[in-house]
Amino acid sequence: MRRLLRCGFCPLVLFFLLTAVSCFTEIRYRQHRIVELKVAEQHEASSAATASIPSDTIVTRTGGGGSEEATVEKVTKSPKQQPKTLISDHPILSLDPSKGYNVVLTHSTADFDSLASAVGLAKLWSAEAVPTSSDVKSFDSASHVPTYVVLPRGAHPSVQRFLSLHKHLFPIRSLKSLPSPAGRLNRLALVDAQRKERLIPAEGLLEHAKRITVVDHHVDQDSDIAADDYVVDKVGSVTTLIAERLQQQQVLLTEAEATLLALGIHADTGNLCFDNTTPRDAYSLAWCLSQGASQTAIAEHVNSPLSPEQQSVLTRALLHVNTTVVNGVTISTVLLQADAFIQGLAAVTQDALELSSSDIFLMGLVYGSSKRKDDFSVSVQALLPSLSPPNKDVAQTEQFLRDAFRERDLDQSGDLDAREISRALNQAGVVTTPSQIQKLVRAMDTDGDGQVDCQEFVDFVMAQQQKQQQQTKKNHMIVIGRVKASANLKDVKLNHLLEPFGGGGHPKAASATLRVFEETQAAEILQSLVDQLVEHALPEQATVADFMMSPVLSVTPDMTEVQVERLFTRLDVRALPVVNPTDNTVIGLVTYKEVAAAKQRLWNKEQKRQQQEQQALAKGASLPVTDEKQLHTTVKAWMKQHFQTVEASATMQDVELILLENDIGCIPVVETGTQTLVGMVTRTDLLRQHRYYPSLPYHNKGMADSIAARKPIIELRKRLKQFDIE
Repeated sequence: MRRLLRCGFCPLVLFFLLTAVSCFTEIRYRQHRIVELKVAEQHEASSAATASIPSDTIVTRTGGGGSEEATVEKVTKSPKQQPKTLISDHPILSLDPSKGYNVVLTHSTADFDSLASAVGLAKLWSAEAVPTSSDVKSFDSASHVPTYVVLPRGAHPSVQRFLSLHKHLFPIRSLKSLPSPAGRLNRLALVDAQRKERLIPAEGLLEHAKRITVVDHHVDQDSDIAADDYVVDKVGSVTTLIAERLQQQQVLLTEAEATLLALGIHADTGNLCFDNTTPRDAYSLAWCLSQGASQTAIAEHVNSPLSPEQQSVLTRALLHVNTTVVNGVTISTVLLQADAFIQGLAAVTQDALELSSSDIFLMGLVYGSSKRKDDFSVSVQALLPSLSPPNKDVAQTEQFLRDAFRERDLDQSGDLDAREISRALNQAGVVTTPSQIQKLVRAMDTDGDGQVDCQEFVDFVMAQQQKQQQQTKKNHMIVIGRVKASANLKDVKLNHLLEPFGGGGHPKAASATLRVFEETQAAEILQSLVDQLVEHALPEQATVADFMMSPVLSVTPDMTEVQVERLFTRLDVRALPVVNPTDNTVIGLVTYKEVAAAKQRLWNKEQKRQQQEQQALAKGASLPVTDEKQLHTTVKAWMKQHFQTVEASATMQDVELILLENDIGCIPVVETGTQTLVGMVTRTDLLRQHRYYPSLPYHNKGMADSIAARKPIIELRKRLKQFDIE
């Protein structure tokens, strides 16, 4: 460029040259695009001519002399022999939407599972699948018209972040950009949703569709949509249902499509850790990886970092959280306020659940319903004291606001800065970001000096209150709940809890949006949800007496190590309590470690006695007389005297804490307030209560039966005891 200027080219000439080059490039691109479209039309025509022939057959022409005879040879193609689909291939681009089109809808504010299943179903309808006699007329059979994926009301922030780089790789269109559905909408599918309110504002497409398909994995949810195809199965992710169809029909995915489907399975199964996860989810995820899913992209997007606004919400939630413990379950609630809706509250609630060490976490956010950018009603209300200002006299109202201003003016400078306003809002539980604080300060600061004086504060608050009086005051409230996976919480179903408010989701993760008129109403709703949980979903925690082994065998302090070892071997146990035979009180505990140490000492004594006998024989002296009973030691000498006991009225949580802190495998159970032995609790008993493994019997029949039921076994043991060698 500098050389051209030195040679005498003026900037105007250079501008014309650059414009001509760009125009020439655009013309070449358009010509190339026209050629591509013509080739696509020829391909479509040839595909229509052979539409009746399955895609796994090869047509060959035989014959000569102007006459040809067509023969069909069936050749099965393995997936390895099929060419890999390029990342930019889209079969629907060559189809004309004016002849009709299909639409796959996600639910409002799409998550990864909803988006992935929608893209996968669009792939099924657009791909040249292998037809069979059973699936030609099914919901997943291929279609001759293009298929578009529509997100009715946007997506979660993590999904938006993914789509910011990948949106052009999927057949996604906005609702407004669709052609008129009247007479053109062929198929309409709903994924991860079964009710009309979950499709707003796209529910109007239902009346124009010729065929409606519902694909979901919420088996306990009722549907208000008259669907032609109703595909609901109990899996952890609805993406799994679509991935299985894609695999059955041998449809190859691009790397981006495989990555999206893997993200959908990861997101709705909690990385295969949620209790609703099935083996089918794991198999489908493995298939996505075999199709080229990017582990790097999955790791980056499955747990996206919180945005500054989300971090602010999380900080306010942890500062204002209210926690209560009911029947051993920790329930945490928090009610926040904001001037507008905040995206990504689901991820914030999940992090708050983990950071607060809660079992159940309910987050409520009240935000203004106005769409005006200058609506600061929630922030203004938070800046005022809890007492409502008098509305009868303007002078009294102004004096009330001046008192509120002086209360917020911490440094008594006569002005409010951004720091003082931010502190007042944070104390009131209002979620704000630095940019929002600056926006509020600029709205108050009429003279532009960066400070808010008393008169500016009064004028701004009164103007906001006047705007609120002119319109009906209606705020929105969103409630998001998360529950940890635990046997104690198996009856907690948040989707049923929030269903009366129009909410939905999963038993351990659900949300609902409703309208409230006052903040007190929002607090009452949150408290009512907690009351319902306590009353219906949180039964009293099991006590030790409910699951301990009783009656339990024991040893007496006068037994020897040999007798205890034989008892351990016969009963196949690793520990037994030591009781006083007179009053059955626990005085000690013996485990296999103490028995092994006592046996080692007994062996050492026997070795020493043999050495003494050999020395006496060598000297010709008489053999020393050794009493056999002196070699043995009784349990009282080597039993554990410092051990843990637990009362029968203690809870399972108390027992687990004792096991964790002391690293022991069993605990004697005593009557409340005494040391009388009534049972025994082991690690296996706790595993039964958690019900981790179906193969582990829940009822311990061998030790939990009554004395009368075990009487024959007791009599048999008494008979066998006479054969014991003392």
